[in-house]
Amino acid sequence: MTSPLAQLAADLRAGLTPLLPLLPGLSDAARRERLAQALGLSATTLTPEALLVRFAVPSVAQQGELWPVLVDLLRTAARLTPPDWTLTIKNVLVANPGEVKPLGTAVPGTIDLGVSLSGALPLVPGLAVRDGLSLTLSLPTPAPGGAAPDACTLSFRADGVEFGLADHQLLKLLAPAGLVLKGGLGARVDEKGLRLEGGGTGKGVALPLEKIPSGLRSPSLYLSSGGGGIRLAVSFRASLLGVADATIDGVGLEIRPSGGGYTAVPVPPKGLGLTLALGPAKGGGFLGEQDGEYRGALSLSLGVVEVKAFGILRPRPPSVLVALSAEFTPAIELGLAFTLNAVGGLLGVGRALDRAGLAEVVQSGHLDDLLFPADAAAAAPRILTTLGTVFPARSGSTVVGPMFRIGWGRPVSFVTADVGVVLELPSGVVGILGRLRVALPAPQAPVIDLRASVTGIVDAANGLVEINANLAGSRLLTASVEGGLALRAKSGQDATFILSAGGFHPRFTPPADFRTPKRLTIPIADSPFLKVVFSGYFALTPGTVQAGAELSAVIGSRSTGVSGRLSFDALVRWEPSFGVMLDISGSFALRFAGATLCSVGLNVHVDGPTPCWHVAGRASVSLLFFDVSFPFDEHWNCTGQAVAPPPPDVVRALEQALDDPRSWEPVLPDGARTMVSLRADGVAAGRLLHPLGRLRFNQRTVPLGIEVVRFGPGKLPKPTAFEVGVTFPTGTGTVQPVTEDFARADFFDLTDDQKLTQPAFERFRSGAELTPPPTAGSATRTTVPVEYETKWLGGPAPVPISPWGISEAALQAALPHGAVGRSLVHELRARYVTPLPRPVLKERAFAITHLGTLKADTAFAKTSTFTEATALLKTVTGRSGLLQVVPAYEVRP
Repeated sequence: MTSPLAQLAADLRAGLTPLLPLLPGLSDAARRERLAQALGLSATTLTPEALLVRFAVPSVAQQGELWPVLVDLLRTAARLTPPDWTLTIKNVLVANPGEVKPLGTAVPGTIDLGVSLSGALPLVPGLAVRDGLSLTLSLPTPAPGGAAPDACTLSFRADGVEFGLADHQLLKLLAPAGLVLKGGLGARVDEKGLRLEGGGTGKGVALPLEKIPSGLRSPSLYLSSGGGGIRLAVSFRASLLGVADATIDGVGLEIRPSGGGYTAVPVPPKGLGLTLALGPAKGGGFLGEQDGEYRGALSLSLGVVEVKAFGILRPRPPSVLVALSAEFTPAIELGLAFTLNAVGGLLGVGRALDRAGLAEVVQSGHLDDLLFPADAAAAAPRILTTLGTVFPARSGSTVVGPMFRIGWGRPVSFVTADVGVVLELPSGVVGILGRLRVALPAPQAPVIDLRASVTGIVDAANGLVEINANLAGSRLLTASVEGGLALRAKSGQDATFILSAGGFHPRFTPPADFRTPKRLTIPIADSPFLKVVFSGYFALTPGTVQAGAELSAVIGSRSTGVSGRLSFDALVRWEPSFGVMLDISGSFALRFAGATLCSVGLNVHVDGPTPCWHVAGRASVSLLFFDVSFPFDEHWNCTGQAVAPPPPDVVRALEQALDDPRSWEPVLPDGARTMVSLRADGVAAGRLLHPLGRLRFNQRTVPLGIEVVRFGPGKLPKPTAFEVGVTFPTGTGTVQPVTEDFARADFFDLTDDQKLTQPAFERFRSGAELTPPPTAGSATRTTVPVEYETKWLGGPAPVPISPWGISEAALQAALPHGAVGRSLVHELRARYVTPLPRPVLKERAFAITHLGTLKADTAFAKTSTFTEATALLKTVTGRSGLLQVVPAYEVRP
């Protein structure tokens, strides 16, 4: 079924295509009438109300949701108080209440349509749009049966949304001049549905605020739907009669449909927080009800200790979540300028750890809501909302963990590190929360203020590690520093590795559930007349390396001055074949009073080497009334389509190792050495086997007897264990395994983190050592004659004398009287039975232990390699997240 946006694209194109060639020759009245008909309106309804109904497309959301109600509210207000309006179709026409101005006679491939309503638009008493609103549609060329839904977008923007309450008695005490907040609302509709800007919470959509009344602190304005209307709720902090600070939550307006219009009903606050001082104890608390939960907060100062507590209680199903923290003033000295500034903990029964919520907290810059919030009373509503989002209710699950803050520096801690570790039971998932702040020269007035928030998930049972980091709130001098980092490492059947600092290449599509971090951005210069901004990203995936950067500069202003930018995006891939994609772009423009006097632009795309090296792009120059562009598109070294490399033939490599003489080595008896060199039929003596020696086969191609998944850079079709059998054709000789050091990364899929933390080399079986069976008395014997030759030393050589032999009986009688027979070694008969020296170092071993105690799990024996221990751990189901592999020397008794 065609989507509403796709149908709108097809209808507009069908209406505008025959009209545009005729439009220049029509009168203004005829233009308005024909344009209204082409847009799907009646001839007399080219009004703000009609344009809103036609192009806001309220049908993209279900009835009862926020968008249809908001569109109807705006439509009603535009009918009662018609504002000025402008309709723009890029490169096609511009229309307003006074005229319809054609700009072209052909419908472009993509229709970019914008509707702007200017001036104030009162909605209901207490709510108005002061700075106008805009709708922007991007509608592509229709495909057969309608436009492609995944390419249609609608963007909505309402600036200057003004909300005011003046009649509430409590509000008069907190804001005598009245509660008036001003913010903005944005929305986007595409193939993924409707998304409202501002970040959704349990309260609704948070509107970014621009105007805040004096006396109010930390205000927040939320927009939500319900009961056929919309609701605006405010949370803020203010002084109460000068003796205490009060935090109000949930006060606002409920706008309901009534008699063809809308009425506004004030809503009392849902919660109240109060901060006060009573003698030596200073503190405050908060209590409120939300979504069937009771949420409260407490902050109390008792001299040198600051205690903060937050709690959420859900009656049905029963669950409780409590977060405690205690800060020490002054901090506890630990030595070497280190101090313990705070400790805390978290306990949740019937609560679980939400990974997506934890990542969202980092990107929103609100990790301090979980780790020692600076102003608990003021931020209590947001902190409790964050706690409920990160630790949602789940029957049968428990979360528990400690937190602490370490400081370093004198006389104050200008470096602070907050660390929290949360364990979810019984799953064994570990959540890591961290925050680092470097504030120089002092936290109270920092010139350099770097803040890094980090969260991580370690799910050992599923082989998953995720890390998210953000630099929200960081500053260098007067320039803000932003950016984020995200990491995912997953082992098993769906193994993956993704590392991104600042985002990805535009042509790379990350996994749908992977949260793309914010672009790394550093304003090098930020003044009214000079702005220089640098941004960039770097990413690693199993098949690509990605990097990109942009440097932009503006001298003067956007309307009058010089602006320029230079950027590149690079992507290097390995699969299915090696390739590079590089996009370089740059521009320069000189503007005066909004008009461009001259500009230069360059866009270059490089791709290769398979199937070809390809360079394409365009260079353009614009000077006053002249525009010149130079497109180029070149190919060379074309070798055909890229194909995936064939899997490595490990069996063939093993066969070559078997045929290689260097893989076979004679081994002398223990403690023996050769005293003579022998030759037999031209074969080197080193290839002959000592009568009491052994034969060793040893190869370094691939480990034997263990499953491997790759062979160097190539990946095997499936995990495979290779074996080579080396035995005697007859007899009962012994075969002992031979081991060699192998690089684990050449044979197993390891993430970069595993390559750094796990053993790089391990000894695996590489061959066998064969000891011949003892010779039986009935074994075949080979007899050779013992012959001597005679040589004359000095004098003329006589006639050569033939070699002469000695009988076996004479040889046996003479041997005891020779040098060997009279030696001490022969008498002790210990030549080849000398015991080997005992090793000084123990053989390396690994054990499976419990996470918390490091005590060995008796169900598993020690293994000689880390890989074997890891394979054993993978056989565990249900409690693998509570076990780990460690070197045997770390096991506690």
